[in-house]
Amino acid sequence: MKLKLVRKMKYYFLKLLRIRKSDHVVAIGFIAGFFHCWFPTFGIGMLLSIGLARLLRGNLVAAVISGSLGSFLWPFLFYLNYKSGFIIESLFHSPNYELDDALDEAVPDADYSEAADHFNSFSDIGLNFLTGSIVNSILFSFIGYFALRFVLKHYRLPLLRKLKRKVV
Repeated sequence: MKLKLVRKMKYYFLKLLRIRKSDHVVAIGFIAGFFHCWFPTFGIGMLLSIGLARLLRGNLVAAVISGSLGSFLWPFLFYLNYKSGFIIESLFHSPNYELDDALDEAVPDADYSEAADHFNSFSDIGLNFLTGSIVNSILFSFIGYFALRFVLKHYRLPLLRKLKRKVV
């Protein structure tokens, strides 16, 4: 089973390298296909990949390959969204230093603050996730575009020769 998966991955990687379009078109298609993977798309991700690749005039095969790859990586991507959103929020969130004023106030009899804090933490998680997904999708799209374009421009033929020998 594992060997079959490795062969399929080599096949799709080889197919990606054999695309006869320019490096720019293939990189745009790949990035457009992967862009939706940073967000919860609830089953319409592949349609978004194809639509975005057509809108940006990227390669559709590269978009489908990267969208499929992103489907396997989504648990890691969602975790990365939350963590990066938490880091961004902690960078721009100023701590509240009005502790003396809080100590002078009387404590109410009914303690609803624990329940309110509990529901507030859920909204913070959602906000952290949304912030992280927006930042990650934009940042990794730019980095991925230039990295993939560099690899295709400089290493496409050597990689094709190397993979051709191993696959055949």
